[in-house]
Amino acid sequence: MNKQYDNKRPRIPSEIRRLIEVETGHACCIKGCEEHTYLEIHHIDENRENNKPENLILLCDKHHKMSHRGIIDRKSLKEYKKLVNQDQNTLILERFKELEKLVLRTTEELEPKPFENQPSNDSVSAKGPDRLDIFHFCLKHYSIGYFEKKNNIYFKHQVEFNRDSDKLKLDGLRQDDDLELDIIIHFEFITKPYQDAPGYSSELEKKIELYELLTGRLAKGILLIITDNKNIYDRQEYYLEMIINSVENKKIELVVYSCDQIGFDRDSIHNQPKESNLKK
Repeated sequence: MNKQYDNKRPRIPSEIRRLIEVETGHACCIKGCEEHTYLEIHHIDENRENNKPENLILLCDKHHKMSHRGIIDRKSLKEYKKLVNQDQNTLILERFKELEKLVLRTTEELEPKPFENQPSNDSVSAKGPDRLDIFHFCLKHYSIGYFEKKNNIYFKHQVEFNRDSDKLKLDGLRQDDDLELDIIIHFEFITKPYQDAPGYSSELEKKIELYELLTGRLAKGILLIITDNKNIYDRQEYYLEMIINSVENKKIELVVYSCDQIGFDRDSIHNQPKESNLKK
């Protein structure tokens, strides 16, 4: 017998509702049911005040009514929920493995490395990031800042989602319930025409899939390309042909700037000094 309530039905928070919908791919969780249109969230214990994700399951109108009538009992619903979680966990692990194969930049940003010249005291060590790593880090966040200002929309930088030993790293993220889709920024720096490759959009596409699985939120991507060579920027339809073609018909928008266009003086950081300016 269903519990009687004096108060109005508590609203399921949008974050939890989205999570429940995404975990089954916006489909009824009953195996064999292909209904994707008329879907409702059912409380497994039939306590409408218990809005914990583990108590919520997505059902079509038909199977929702069958659950309330006891034709599909609570024990069966809990088993279906377990299957949903197992399927999602398997899918997330697969996506992490696929992303690992696609990641083009494998070095940890600003990872300190031992200096060539160490202090004479053996108990003291000195290390710091490579100059090129510093350059790439500065250019990335300067470029995202330029995009933010130009579009009057601001992002969290260097976002990381952890799941056990797996990590999803995002260069920029705008998570906003007022937007139809969250926005993920993926940054790449192109210095030569031969760096034109479809792998950048594939990596971003996989990050979007993982983000949606991990958070239950829908997202789109901005592939932010910065060119070192003005000629590449001016003739991007020729020099960046593979990148341009790879983002067609996907939830990805390609944005291309040159260093000159965003006002970034690459030589101020990029050039490696051959010797100390303190030497005479």
